[in-house]
Amino acid sequence: HERSEAQQPAGHPGLAAFGRPVSTAWASDTPVPQTGEGSALPDNQDTIDTPGLAQNLPALVLEKIFSYLPSHALSQCARVCRHWHACLPALEPRIALWLQENPQPWLANLQLGRGFSSRTQPFLQDGNSPFLYPLMKLRQEQQEQRSAAVRQDTTQGGQPSTACDLQSRLVHAALHRQLSLAPELRLRPIPLAWPADSTPTPTTAPFAFSPCSRWLSVTCECPTGPSSHLRLYGWENGAWKQCQLVPEPVQPVHHIRFTATPADTLIGVHGTDVLAWSKEQDNDTWHSALVCRIPPPGRILNLASMANGDQVMLTLPSPEERTLSLLFCRRTGDGRSWTTAMTATHGFEEGDVMTRDYYWAADPQSCQLALKTTRQLEDSGHFITELDIWHTGLDSSRPAPWKSQHAVLPWHHVHLAKITYSPGGQFLLGVLSDGQACLWKLDAQYRLQEQLVVPHCHYHRARDLKQQVAFRSDGKQLAFSRSPQQVQLLYCNADGRWQYGPLLEAPPVPDSPAHGGLRYMQLSARGTILARKTDYRVDIWHQDPAEGWQHRVRYQWEPGHGYIPQFCFLPPCELVCISAEDPELSLQIHGPDPLGRLVRKACMPVRQCIDGAAAASPDGLSLLLGSTKILDIPMQLVAAQEGDGHQCRLP
Repeated sequence: HERSEAQQPAGHPGLAAFGRPVSTAWASDTPVPQTGEGSALPDNQDTIDTPGLAQNLPALVLEKIFSYLPSHALSQCARVCRHWHACLPALEPRIALWLQENPQPWLANLQLGRGFSSRTQPFLQDGNSPFLYPLMKLRQEQQEQRSAAVRQDTTQGGQPSTACDLQSRLVHAALHRQLSLAPELRLRPIPLAWPADSTPTPTTAPFAFSPCSRWLSVTCECPTGPSSHLRLYGWENGAWKQCQLVPEPVQPVHHIRFTATPADTLIGVHGTDVLAWSKEQDNDTWHSALVCRIPPPGRILNLASMANGDQVMLTLPSPEERTLSLLFCRRTGDGRSWTTAMTATHGFEEGDVMTRDYYWAADPQSCQLALKTTRQLEDSGHFITELDIWHTGLDSSRPAPWKSQHAVLPWHHVHLAKITYSPGGQFLLGVLSDGQACLWKLDAQYRLQEQLVVPHCHYHRARDLKQQVAFRSDGKQLAFSRSPQQVQLLYCNADGRWQYGPLLEAPPVPDSPAHGGLRYMQLSARGTILARKTDYRVDIWHQDPAEGWQHRVRYQWEPGHGYIPQFCFLPPCELVCISAEDPELSLQIHGPDPLGRLVRKACMPVRQCIDGAAAASPDGLSLLLGSTKILDIPMQLVAAQEGDGHQCRLP
């Protein structure tokens, strides 16, 4: 914490404006190492650079001057004298200014601040992060704001406070800096308490991390005893501690996911019941409340948890019926129970050849979902594809009704097969039955505005489109496969127009097994690393600062191997984890060094592979190993000590 301003890491100018390196940047009673440059001046002391006239400037004048200065200049002003320090902007405006001067081309997870004290703080302490002190001060202010709200008997309606929002963004920046600059990383196993006879449960979502990364829910099957199929763990003192579910569920769970609003809430689909598990305030006991119940023989096809707290279910009332239903559920005013706000029915007309052809996509961040239905006219064989865009407001304290924008697509010889949203819901990508892909922008009235049509998109028709195309987290970069060996990049420029980027090639491998179908593809947060997995291999491309996009890594299954290569990204930064046999099964972490070159930052032997593309927690500090045959084994990321490992440049 004694670095001077000139020694701050690249990409973080002015960090001393609100960080601990400058002794007078905080309250005068804060113990800070004195570094000469950062020493505070007494009120009656003058120097050549700070004449008495400057010390006596009125507070109103100083505040006006400070409002025009960048963050790095504020750190210099803080060292002039205590009078100048007292006139500096408050903590929150200074951090907001720094974040504005250091924009991130990705969307920060606004729930990361809630896991700061239990998750991020110990990790940043081990790395002596310069972000630690301002984060602790923000946490203190957040607690004071919450206490004041309780005293006034007011709430924020589920919306994060300003301090919480800034804290989450600063946690995001701190994790990105720490993980990016670390030359080496280590992972250590954190075992879960499993019943002795447990086996994995083959469900749609076998595990889920909470948005703040503090909670982990997993599903398991216990042939004997009263143990439930759903188990919940909380991160406490460096370990996963099992939480109590009341009442203990007896039915298997098919979908599980945590909600951002309300916080500390887990949604699970148990047969025809949708339950919301919420944590008690002062202990680790979670109680369930019924969100909705589907009358038999109805079936819940999918579930989306929106940012405003609404839960949307796509249901099939009966296999014989020609209708689909959307159920929109939200909490009641007291926050203890749930009600169905509205129901919408989508039917198919009599005489259609196709009884049911539907596909939906949801973007929880913008509270949108798109439902595609297709019918084929019996007399002409033409297709009619309809698209309904459902949307509502983001304010959970003043919930708005759900509305829809209906569109009939102009194609008749082909139909829209699959759709997916870009992060934030600004764009909608659709793939047609003939392999073409169309990208639309949604205007203020949620109407479709065509941006471009791609001649051919290579994808697996039986798998989710969202997993097979990759958007950058700000939605301004898109990657899709043109063939088993090619990936096309697209970029949205400053004028909002989409343009073709480079076509990435994967080198052919002679005498290799079949390519297999495309499984999933992902871009890193800043869009500089692209990873793609097929049935048998993993390929990694990297945008080198000097050489541009290059194919850098390939792992593939060979006859005799017991494991197929897997990968996942660590969300806060440009790190990709790979598990592959080379020749023994190992877990590797690749990421850029301070010069932007792709290097290997970790390599360790493991006994299980990565558990899919979503195996990492939102803060990137936890990673799950396992499979549909092996129970999950959490790994925890820790900063490597000097001499713990070896960093090597990739060939």
